[in-house]
Amino acid sequence: MLWPSKKVLYNAYRRRRSREFKGHLKSLLRHMREQWFRGLILVMDNATIHRSRETRLFLERHKEISPFYLPKYSPSLNEVEGRVIRGLKRDVCTNHTYRSIEELERAAGQYLRNHNRGLKYSDLT
Repeated sequence: MLWPSKKVLYNAYRRRRSREFKGHLKSLLRHMREQWFRGLILVMDNATIHRSRETRLFLERHKEISPFYLPKYSPSLNEVEGRVIRGLKRDVCTNHTYRSIEELERAAGQYLRNHNRGLKYSDLT
């Protein structure tokens, strides 16, 4: 989630490994360059892929991304979990049946695009 806009930059991958997370970090770097950001503080939980050797090496090579790790077992501090994932689960996953993973991915992508479009100035605090 990008601040102060609270828009979500997302990628969909079949697996959750360091390789895919590195791909997400590369897309963050592209976005930063497109938006002329000089630096980014990346707030992360303690998932294994966030702390892996591959991720650490990538972040060491890209000093414009400053990692900030949330304390362990503190989901209440994770803004993405609170503002986005909870609504995504409620509106896209709960009591819905999809014929394929691709259909679920499309529904999740549509939800996130609507989230980004639906933000109002008053939502930015």
